[in-house]
Amino acid sequence: MTPGISTACLYPLYTEEAFKLFAEHGVEAVEVFANCAEEISPAYINNLRLAAVEYGVKILSLHPYTCSMEPMYFFTEYRRRFFEGMEVYKRYYEAANMLGANAVVFHGGTFEYGISYDEYFERFGRLLDDSISHGSMLCHENVVRCKGKNSDFFRALTKALPKAEFIFDVKQAVRAGEDVNEFAKAMAGKIRHVHFSDHDDAHSCLAPGKGNFNIPEFLKKIGADDFNGGVIVELYGENTSGIVELLDSYKHLCTQISTALKSDETNDKIRQTIG
Repeated sequence: MTPGISTACLYPLYTEEAFKLFAEHGVEAVEVFANCAEEISPAYINNLRLAAVEYGVKILSLHPYTCSMEPMYFFTEYRRRFFEGMEVYKRYYEAANMLGANAVVFHGGTFEYGISYDEYFERFGRLLDDSISHGSMLCHENVVRCKGKNSDFFRALTKALPKAEFIFDVKQAVRAGEDVNEFAKAMAGKIRHVHFSDHDDAHSCLAPGKGNFNIPEFLKKIGADDFNGGVIVELYGENTSGIVELLDSYKHLCTQISTALKSDETNDKIRQTIG
């Protein structure tokens, strides 16, 4: 598991400035949230790539700013717009390749369009194949306002498209009223990265270490399902007091991951001894 932070946590600070701030404070991995067309241009992406090399920062994933357009691009009856959207998303795949990111985040369709699961999965399958053909992976995220809000959706998606992989968002699972561990289990073996946050009975999104979420238990459970991706702190502006709290939450997550991994190594040794 690799701890990281999303540049979205410091929005509306420019993406490259957020990246540099995290890098200068020792954050070893980030998700890049592109906030405009300029930020997926080859020149911009190359500068970000050079900064990542300079600071030794791994870029885990790329999040499109056009996620709110995905219902209109891909899940209406206007087929011409579907193909236009495919061309737009090729730019994200190219940018992700340049950055060394192994995932492009996808929110998907919303409930306002009465499209069946079968048609939805057929369309997402075409997008998935296109991303793979361009050396990337479009990973569907669970988002409470979208069709992919609950674990049943992802069980059905896995059955329809076995090669699909996912971004699991903890806060979105909480907001959907789902048990976080059970939701993650529905994605078992398919989670490429986790968008991570803490929570308590009154707040669905808090900085890691500020709520009552059993973080060690969650990390051990996803680790038992062979998860080895990024655990990326992703908070909204109103859920954090700023850079100091973000860095503290990142350090807390690093400690929790280290502890969970050591526990797994100990358990492996015990199992080998018993065996």
